[in-house]
Amino acid sequence: MNVKDLLFNKHVALTGGFVFASSFITAGQVDERPNILVIMTDQQAFSALGYAGNTVIRTPNLDRLAADGVYFSQAITPCPVSVPARTSVLTGRLTETTRVRDNKDVVSQEAICFQTYDEILSKAGYRSEYYGKFHSPEYMAEIYKNPPVEGLTGTDPIIKWESLYVKFIKDTIRKRELKPGELYETTFYGGTVPYRVDPIDRRYKYLPSGIIPEDELKTKKLGQDDVHGVLDLPAEYTITAVQAREAIEALDRLKDERFILTCSFHCPHVPITPSEPYVSLYKPEKMATPVSIKDSRNNSPYKSNQDGSPYSNPEGVRYMTRNYYAFVTEIDEWVGRILTRLEQLNLKEKTLVIFVSDHGEMLGAHGMRGKFCFYEESVRVPFIIYYPGKIPAGTKVNTPVSVLNIFPTILDYAGLTNIPSDGYSLRPVIEGGESRYDFAVSEWTWTNSNTPSLMIRTNDWKLMTTHRSGGKDVEALYDLKNDPFEMNNLLGTNPERFRYAAIAESLRSRLVGYLKDVNYPLVEGVEQRILIRE
Repeated sequence: MNVKDLLFNKHVALTGGFVFASSFITAGQVDERPNILVIMTDQQAFSALGYAGNTVIRTPNLDRLAADGVYFSQAITPCPVSVPARTSVLTGRLTETTRVRDNKDVVSQEAICFQTYDEILSKAGYRSEYYGKFHSPEYMAEIYKNPPVEGLTGTDPIIKWESLYVKFIKDTIRKRELKPGELYETTFYGGTVPYRVDPIDRRYKYLPSGIIPEDELKTKKLGQDDVHGVLDLPAEYTITAVQAREAIEALDRLKDERFILTCSFHCPHVPITPSEPYVSLYKPEKMATPVSIKDSRNNSPYKSNQDGSPYSNPEGVRYMTRNYYAFVTEIDEWVGRILTRLEQLNLKEKTLVIFVSDHGEMLGAHGMRGKFCFYEESVRVPFIIYYPGKIPAGTKVNTPVSVLNIFPTILDYAGLTNIPSDGYSLRPVIEGGESRYDFAVSEWTWTNSNTPSLMIRTNDWKLMTTHRSGGKDVEALYDLKNDPFEMNNLLGTNPERFRYAAIAESLRSRLVGYLKDVNYPLVEGVEQRILIRE
């Protein structure tokens, strides 16, 4: 089966909603609206970028993109969970507004159908195509005009992209016998592809025999986050390579049209199993471990329930970091190829490029992995906008901004303003003006009453709070200037917590003001919170 045949989609006409004319241009005018290329990674921490000050990771193409465009050094995800975050980016709406609150909500009956920037621009004369990981409510995929895939209908080629890729791998890669130190990767690749197991892998202890006890197989299902090692998969067949090639082929096909194109990479999401030649670029013993790796979280809203967690083990985290960096370097290489193709097609000066991730990765910080929290490693993301001739090279925005603002920013550069959203266009900020807010907000409405559901972050301070009444130790205040690794919660059980009440309440007041501005459904609960409780 040809890779190309797996990944294209038939156009499904979208009905409903307001409709723009097919063009803004009247006779005699020149259409100067840019093409738009969105490149998104999944679970890339803000620090996994050379331009962010990381001297170990190799990201020369992304570093150059940041240096030649605008780099947002304090970019915040609207939600540290994939589906809610991606939905907010596409619609410019907060999670509680869309009611897409968790990954399972891709098929939620409660979700509110807001228009995406792809839908709006399609109605305004753009051709919209999407390749790679979608991971958003299924109805949103109906607007894309990817070429058809034989045997598939509707949105299936987009919303089921990853399962199609795995089927391709199983049909293409001949299963071989395991070598010593290997297991088959079963959580994503269907048990076809071997990987060399690293010490942080949950089943590493069963090597070299490779025999997994029956009780282990029965008592706990292996998750993608349990799998760590080096995948024996040729470089041309990795998921990153396949996704990038599809984007490059789309550029070739769309070069004479006004387009908005998305290339959405699966990596560096778990399972963290990169392939060669990228793994050999890094040595585990050369990887630094987070300053907070041994954090007890005694006065944290995220209480430790992981006694003996592998993510507080420096040796294991070094292997995890090595593999994670290998993933990012592979992405960087393919981003370079995409941008080179853009230039070869004479589209460089005509295209607004956005690079962003949906959320971060803890990578051993505070002894944790994944996301699902408001710590910096989880909630901050790399964010770059590149538009040569329109955005001066070397522009840097240090004010905290939410990547929810991608929605109004894209529409602004495409000539559409005043379209309702919970964000604001970053164009004035890029061009030297003031940001509408000097803070960014993130949310995740957990059902756990002891966990924060909202965060507000300024340059110097971060408040984690909630819209609920009750709960224990849900409040946290961090002095980011003097405590950048968030080791000392100034609230909670801190004996001097009353000294910081005024700062916390000032942040809460600003959060409430923003939530009222955007008609947030749960603002009353935030406003009524009692901060300091005996």
